[in-house]
Amino acid sequence: MKIPYLGDLRFQKLSAQYETEQEEIQRLAASLEREIENEAGQIADVGRFLQLADRYSDLQELDAATVNELIEKIVIHSPERIGGKKHVTIEVYFTYVGKIRIPLAKPELPTKTEEPA
Repeated sequence: MKIPYLGDLRFQKLSAQYETEQEEIQRLAASLEREIENEAGQIADVGRFLQLADRYSDLQELDAATVNELIEKIVIHSPERIGGKKHVTIEVYFTYVGKIRIPLAKPELPTKTEEPA
């Protein structure tokens, strides 16, 4: 079996492509490692928040100490006029997990009514 000759110019071109690809792969690997570390940290934070929330699951009265432990910060935005009414956006950032979108109202599901036979 004869091995084909690879010219110097072609070798340099392929070698440069290979080096470029290797650098890109190394950057991507480092980026993915950082992302994995970040996700692992977020999972740990969610676990800590759930432990904290579980401690207050039977809460009867909300006091300042409880609010300080559960909530990191509250951001109140300037009022906006929408449809002739004033609306104020309030963002609550919880300890460990940040802002969580909590729907205010559940959408109504259509109910199926049966007619008597």
